[in-house]
Amino acid sequence: MEFPQQQKPAGEGKIIYPPGVKEITDKISNDEMVKRLKMVVKTYMDMDQDSEEEKQQYLGLALHLASEFFLRNPNKDVRLLVACCLADIFRIYAPEAPYTSHDKLKDIFLFITRQLKGLEDTKSPQFNRYFYLLENLAWVKSYNICFELEDCNEIFIQLFKTLFSVINNSHNQKVQMHMIDLMSSIIMEGDGVTQELLDTILINLIPAHKNLNKQAYDLAKTLLKRTVQTIETCIANFFNQVLVMGKSSVSDLSEHVFDLIQELFAIDPMLLTSVMPQLEFKLKSNDGEERLAVVRLLAKLFGAKDSELASQNRPLWQCFLGRFNDIHVPVRLECVKFASHCLMNHPDLARDLTEYLKVRSHDPEEAIRHDVIVTIINAGKKDLNLVNDQLLGFVRERTLDKRVRQICTLMWVVIVAFNVEKDNTAVLDVSTMVNITSV
Repeated sequence: MEFPQQQKPAGEGKIIYPPGVKEITDKISNDEMVKRLKMVVKTYMDMDQDSEEEKQQYLGLALHLASEFFLRNPNKDVRLLVACCLADIFRIYAPEAPYTSHDKLKDIFLFITRQLKGLEDTKSPQFNRYFYLLENLAWVKSYNICFELEDCNEIFIQLFKTLFSVINNSHNQKVQMHMIDLMSSIIMEGDGVTQELLDTILINLIPAHKNLNKQAYDLAKTLLKRTVQTIETCIANFFNQVLVMGKSSVSDLSEHVFDLIQELFAIDPMLLTSVMPQLEFKLKSNDGEERLAVVRLLAKLFGAKDSELASQNRPLWQCFLGRFNDIHVPVRLECVKFASHCLMNHPDLARDLTEYLKVRSHDPEEAIRHDVIVTIINAGKKDLNLVNDQLLGFVRERTLDKRVRQICTLMWVVIVAFNVEKDNTAVLDVSTMVNITSV
């Protein structure tokens, strides 16, 4: 849609109503006003873009319906009917809007957005009209006219917040589809997504919000998957400012960056294409606690059952494996604990992990030596085929460790070995068991 020159529209000041519709003013009752507006709604609903004569004839009425009297009307039914009229007016007069004032357009779209809150109650007698309003706005992409407004972001933020707040499990797929169409057109056809608008989407992924409104989470998830190619750059910019530049003040969600990365990765790894190098940078941080936080996050991403991150991003994987040798004990411990989970979900990575577990099986810290064995046991308890000869060799070496904790752990290995089916060849040899029982 485009804005015409700031001139007085033809027909302004003269209001022509559809046949059978009397004048609509503040002189009539609410019931009578609703009755007359329903007839106006029907008139605009039946009009199309080719109805040049009718468009000119009812231009004065279109301007009248956008007056303060209607936009600030206290009657809920009146507001809904006017909103439906306005949505059809944008459809009929596209690509030009009949409203020349930017301030008026802002008022109109904020007004329409407020009416969309009625979508929340699917049992309302007026729900079909609210659905019609949503469907019309999504089909016409009416909100895209707001790109020309300096403060369009205020309108978009209110729209997104409204839709995420009203979506619930009583809505059918069509409602969600129209919401997605409406929001995705704003994201994909605009010049970019502001941080505040991005926040209205990402906040629904935070665990506390996700658990509170699962439907809003699903809506955000679908929206992100639909707009991944456009919004990925905005997401990368957000994480770059927080992770690399340390500008936590850019967003209220800054303290939730690791939760968000985990959620975004689960939705679509492509959303984090430009973020992964930032995580590699953080793995090399001088702050041990910061490295620990990143290691915990990447352990979840690499270890996820269907994750292909290790094969798709070898530099990050190699950088992560390097943390097995971290000077900070909690980081090394976290890496060793991760290995068990990773062996179970990604046996193809066993060769990479074995080399680093070998070094850690001789770690000066008893707790880490202990957890290396626990890692092997946990993998073997699920499937002894996950435990290669080298890993079993680490167990043999640990039989020489006199520590009580190690002896208890090794006894678990014996239990596992005796419970393996007879035809399974991946069992501990006799010498290993003798070593264990003789300690």
